[in-house]
Amino acid sequence: MRWGVLLAGLALAATGCEGGQAADGGLDLPDPVVDTEVTSTIDYVALGDSFSAGPFIGTMRSDPTGCARSRDNYPAFLADWLDVASYTDVSCSAATTVDLYQRMRMFDGKTTRPQLDAVSADTDLVTLGIGGNDFGIYDSLIRCQDGRLATCPVAELEADARKVAGRVEQAVRRIARRAPDASVYVVGYPDILPTDRTCAAVGASPEVLGPVGRVAERLNDSLEAGAEAAGATYVDMAAVSDGHDVCAKGRAWINGPRFRAGVAAPFHPKINGMRAMAAEVFRSVTGDEPEVTEYAEPDPDVVVLNQS
Repeated sequence: MRWGVLLAGLALAATGCEGGQAADGGLDLPDPVVDTEVTSTIDYVALGDSFSAGPFIGTMRSDPTGCARSRDNYPAFLADWLDVASYTDVSCSAATTVDLYQRMRMFDGKTTRPQLDAVSADTDLVTLGIGGNDFGIYDSLIRCQDGRLATCPVAELEADARKVAGRVEQAVRRIARRAPDASVYVVGYPDILPTDRTCAAVGASPEVLGPVGRVAERLNDSLEAGAEAAGATYVDMAAVSDGHDVCAKGRAWINGPRFRAGVAAPFHPKINGMRAMAAEVFRSVTGDEPEVTEYAEPDPDVVVLNQS
């Protein structure tokens, strides 16, 4: 998401992994399994914003550094568990749907290529998680919850959220033109804030959080509508993340308002949230349960490094 705290935090790109989060959040982890055998022919491309990129979770990728893309985001877990033949992740923190088609200016001032450049006729699987930065929707929601906005413009934000449907539909159709044989999965946003309670991590009352939650719901509705209109599959993260918002304490999949190098950016998924999101996408893609691992370990030989 396009949140100002990332500007200051980008220079602190983490080199360690989050401690104490591996087995929390409702997923029962077996002993870690690292399987580097490629058993599928899937060429996988991941597109999206920071909720796909995973800023400051563990180790950041440097291709390019300005995207704050974690080696333990949900696309990395998915690539690992699917044993893909190739894995290209061009998700980038702060991306909007416009950045799918044109060069994007990153936090470090450099630019990176349009995300859709990574999609080709050889692509078999695409995940797309984007739309929350369009019209400044999520940034406004965070400012609503911490009191920086005297009045939260809920009606305006809901109207903007509805507009995202057309943008997502257009994105999926463009993906289909580039990769006519690919399966496309539009990944929704998990619950970030509670709607019926509050806590120290949140600056607003339940009376404010309820309308904020409605905007987030409209945004996910738009992602679903856009996906279905263009023939893609929608993966509902709001349902699976219920009870894991920022106020859920030990069950929380979402980091609080403080930047935590190695853990997550403020109000972004932690590694347990990314792992849970990957599991839901895996179920949608395969119909099966994944062999859940503590960290994402796709075969290094299948990882495609990005060119700026």
